[in-house]
Amino acid sequence: MELHSIFHTNWLATFLLNYHAGGWRVVLRMPIKVYGSLKLKLRGKIILPANAQRNMVIINAGFEDYTASAGRAEVCILGTWQIDGFLRIGPDSCIYVNDGARLQFGHNIYIARDSRILCYNHITVGHDVLMGGTYVTDSSHHHIYKEGTEQPMYGDVVVGDYVYLGFRTVLLKGTVIPARSVVGSGAVCVSDYSKSGAEELFICGNPAVVKATNVTAKF
Repeated sequence: MELHSIFHTNWLATFLLNYHAGGWRVVLRMPIKVYGSLKLKLRGKIILPANAQRNMVIINAGFEDYTASAGRAEVCILGTWQIDGFLRIGPDSCIYVNDGARLQFGHNIYIARDSRILCYNHITVGHDVLMGGTYVTDSSHHHIYKEGTEQPMYGDVVVGDYVYLGFRTVLLKGTVIPARSVVGSGAVCVSDYSKSGAEELFICGNPAVVKATNVTAKF
């Protein structure tokens, strides 16, 4: 084990997350590792694959070294957080899963620094997804009325496989991003973009709309 890894690992948070995910059996494999400062609250469930390998999940991951961390990383699991494979979460990010909610991640996901994923009901992220400092929530966080009629507070968010979410993208309740799509930087997504039946969409703007098709990213 490298000295850098030893001295920068948050061993207490690492132990607590692994133990919460499956007791000593999981602690001995240590599939979850935390670097640096982390505000942690665990009252829900963390579900990992039965064959989860060491360092499968890294929080405050060092794949972004161009700026110093502000030390605001937070993981609050009151509901269920399911992680199906390789996951990297950049510094200063927040993962929040409300009581009774379910946040599900596929395999091979990179979440860039200063991201916020706030799950109050149901958020699903497919595999091979790259998020660039993204804000995702499936709740309006307050009651909204349209012509005197109360609107639903929650709406599932779904991100398909092989999706690239550009820098500072926002995904609000009810958003569905089809597989192999690219969401442009600064886009505010508020719709189910899969309704056209197409994949490989280029989505951008505020509110975001489909600007082109047959557009995909490789990373």
